[in-house]
Amino acid sequence: MSGQPTGQLNNQRAFITGGASGIGAEMARRFTREGASVVIADVNDTLGKAIAVEVGGEYVHLDVTDSTAWDKIMPTFEPFDIVCLNAGVSTNSNVFGAITNYPFEHLDNDSYQHIMSINVDGVVFGARAVIPGMVERRSGHILVTASLAGIVPIAADPIYGLTKHAMVGLTKSLGAALEPHGVCVSALCPAFLDTPLLSEETRQNLNSLGLGIMEVSIAGDLAMRALTERISGAQWIVMDGQAITQYIPAAPFA
Repeated sequence: MSGQPTGQLNNQRAFITGGASGIGAEMARRFTREGASVVIADVNDTLGKAIAVEVGGEYVHLDVTDSTAWDKIMPTFEPFDIVCLNAGVSTNSNVFGAITNYPFEHLDNDSYQHIMSINVDGVVFGARAVIPGMVERRSGHILVTASLAGIVPIAADPIYGLTKHAMVGLTKSLGAALEPHGVCVSALCPAFLDTPLLSEETRQNLNSLGLGIMEVSIAGDLAMRALTERISGAQWIVMDGQAITQYIPAAPFA
């Protein structure tokens, strides 16, 4: 994965939630190098503004769980060619490894509602806000940040897995519904990337099992592959030491 810019996104506009750090910040950097102008949305104003300055883009404060905020922001900034619904959290700082006697031991209502509101509601509200304009223009690409945890089990954080499986399911169904309208929806499903989501304990657990942590720059390659191929409803996966591929599950019906 070279990550070499091609100018593929010249004159395009991208909106990225959770753009202040991690995967979102990397997509902002990569899209800018590819010629796009970006709007970074986050609740961390300090980091978000810093990334916006770095890439020469714009910043807007957005709580993705607030549906009314989406309704206010989109008319101001649209149209967008690319919308990255990327903001996400886990229920704990250790998304890999045996951290508890059983998965729900410390899952209280507040923790559950917090992850569901960001990882699920935030994506639904965002998609609902941008799809009408894309359908009207008969163009646009929505990138949903899922995870390999949306395809395989993640025993240490089943609710994180639930939200990411939900994003894969949403992508499949929205992709099928929107493809006739010229709108593409893709899911990004990376394995472990070097982002703030990984605690030191998680890193140690991964290293002890020989599971690599990929450079976050791969997130840019992953996003560009989805944008290049433009296969609506597709899930794009990448694991340490392996090439980016489209995940194609076995069909349930012969």
